[in-house]
Amino acid sequence: MSHDPTVDFEANTQPKLSTTPESTEFSTTFILSEEDHTIGNSLRYMLNQNPNVVLCGYSVPHPLVSVLHLHVQTKNISAWEALKQALRDIQGLCGHIESTFDAAESEFYEQGGTGH
Repeated sequence: MSHDPTVDFEANTQPKLSTTPESTEFSTTFILSEEDHTIGNSLRYMLNQNPNVVLCGYSVPHPLVSVLHLHVQTKNISAWEALKQALRDIQGLCGHIESTFDAAESEFYEQGGTGH
């Protein structure tokens, strides 16, 4: 049997974001492939800030498998909408952190900082 060099056997064929079969509009378990505690904890925090989120938690089922399960229960909005809002909030927070850092860095160098 010959090996076809055009086939990547290591490629991840799992979608980046999916849901479990028992998920509903207001109670969804999202499965995020190739993610870990970094995004899981950030999403959990942001989702729990939303007053329409009743319950939110995440787990990494096994440390050797790069998959994260994020469970979201909501009222008044869908779990999908809550997740999208949390992702937008994280994106906005990252933008704020970046601009704050850039301003502080510029001020540091304007005051004669050398970076060493």
